[in-house]
Amino acid sequence: MAEQGTFWERLSGSTREGPNSEREQKVLHYMTHRLNEDVTLQEVLREEYVRRNCSQPEIEQILTNPRLVHAARERMERAFESGELDPGRS
Repeated sequence: MAEQGTFWERLSGSTREGPNSEREQKVLHYMTHRLNEDVTLQEVLREEYVRRNCSQPEIEQILTNPRLVHAARERMERAFESGELDPGRS
């Protein structure tokens, strides 16, 4: 029989299905999608969907995912190219 987690984990919905739960994968997909829409990572991390669906340790794990790192890097490159981060720009 597969490990189901403690009673409290099952009650709170915090059990995991392998190294990355399906819920975490959905949040990762959402965050990547939002970054591709030119939303900053800081804004995405404050969005209700992310906060409601992941604990802080889960968010920290997602932040190290190569797919998210790649999307964040592309977002940052677009920001630099557009001049959005130019300190002299008003």
